[in-house]
Amino acid sequence: MGGKGKAGRTILRNAMLLVEDYRVANAPKTEHTVAPTRPVSWQPPSHGFYKVNIDEAVFSKRKQARAGVVIRDGEGEVIAALSKQWKFPLGATEAEAKAWEAGILFSKDVGVRDVEFEGDSLEVCNALQGLTSPPSSVANVLIGFLNHVSFFRQWKVSHIKWQGNVPAHLLAQHAHMLVIMLHG
Repeated sequence: MGGKGKAGRTILRNAMLLVEDYRVANAPKTEHTVAPTRPVSWQPPSHGFYKVNIDEAVFSKRKQARAGVVIRDGEGEVIAALSKQWKFPLGATEAEAKAWEAGILFSKDVGVRDVEFEGDSLEVCNALQGLTSPPSSVANVLIGFLNHVSFFRQWKVSHIKWQGNVPAHLLAQHAHMLVIMLHG
């Protein structure tokens, strides 16, 4: 059934290192501050919002897919993280749509009310923003996503380049049914 997966603690530690890289890159420069070794493109959400980064990973040979979701506050602090697995074959677009569905349901469960959802699938982001019609294979899932937004006071959907979505991607690639709640 493939190689041995990484432990949840390892995934969380890697994700937290990326968050720390963000903090260091955006901290006021002092003589003791060292720049991170990899580029950071994650941007904090608008004032008063939480950022919900969403990504997917498809494992064609194993006929399964996973989602990674990371919720951060305006300071970049990780509030909660989720990794979810589906043990049936999905294409990239279908897995991405299911990841967005997992992201909105998880955000509701965590209780954040003002959110910026962010993912790296331009096709899904454009469909959720009403800029394009969704592919028929994911239309129902994305309509379901839009039905859930009434829970939120304010919400936005935006597209991000892959580099800004690394922690969510790591959760999607390596963790299995991991839920981390850091506050409340």
